[in-house]
Amino acid sequence: MKKLTGFPTITCFLSLMLLSFIPFAQNKIPNCTDLKDGIFYFYPKNTSELDLNIREGELLREINTKTGDTILWKIQWPGDCQYTLKYISGDTKMSDEHLKFFKKHKLIYEIERITSAYYTFKGYVDKVSDTPLQSDTMWLNEKVNRVNNELFKPVENSAVLKKAHFNDTSKYAVLFVYRPKKLANSLGNYILYFDDNIMCVAKNNSGYIFKVLREGQFVIKSKLYKDESAIKLDVKFGKTYYVKSMIHWGITSRLYNFKLEMSQVSTADGKSEFEEVDLQ
Repeated sequence: MKKLTGFPTITCFLSLMLLSFIPFAQNKIPNCTDLKDGIFYFYPKNTSELDLNIREGELLREINTKTGDTILWKIQWPGDCQYTLKYISGDTKMSDEHLKFFKKHKLIYEIERITSAYYTFKGYVDKVSDTPLQSDTMWLNEKVNRVNNELFKPVENSAVLKKAHFNDTSKYAVLFVYRPKKLANSLGNYILYFDDNIMCVAKNNSGYIFKVLREGQFVIKSKLYKDESAIKLDVKFGKTYYVKSMIHWGITSRLYNFKLEMSQVSTADGKSEFEEVDLQ
């Protein structure tokens, strides 16, 4: 499929597509069957972007309206309110890690609540479980007023912060998240969340730097299978925070032979320990 290169092209493309689809009426509540074909609007968490989901038969085109990047998925409906996505092609800017993941796995979505304006869903990888990877909302019509949902963004390294002259008057905070090196079971990776938004994968001996773009109290959580650990972080602009994530292995009376642990550490200890991990 030819790559879209700009918003004017997308607008023209959508004008043609809309001839094939009837927009959802604002006062009508659809059922799951009504959601199998049409144009849907998705506002990803922690972004200011809009993704269009265009469903037609067994094909779904996911278009980023900001960049024009398009991903083509095969969509199937094994149940009335459950659908699966399998990656076909698209998005040349996708990292090799993400590309390998999408080629290897199948995404499963369960529609939960449907209103006249949107439906909510939960997303899983390969099979439905007690721990969804994603919980979000798909809109049936474009929002009239859009807001910037950005909470955090990754920083390449500390030199970037130095170049930006980060200080106590900056309109963002800096968060250092890391998992110290451990020899035993070092391949047990797990996901870290910032207020239920996926932040990064905690690998053995890894570290990440983020700009936090809002003030307030946020929950930073690690999760692996049914086990999870969380801390509350009271974020103020101009401040620096260090959060350490660990996984402890051993024979226990618990369901799994591990226990996750999250902790906020002092600046002195955090800075020293962060220098020992590999920056991702």
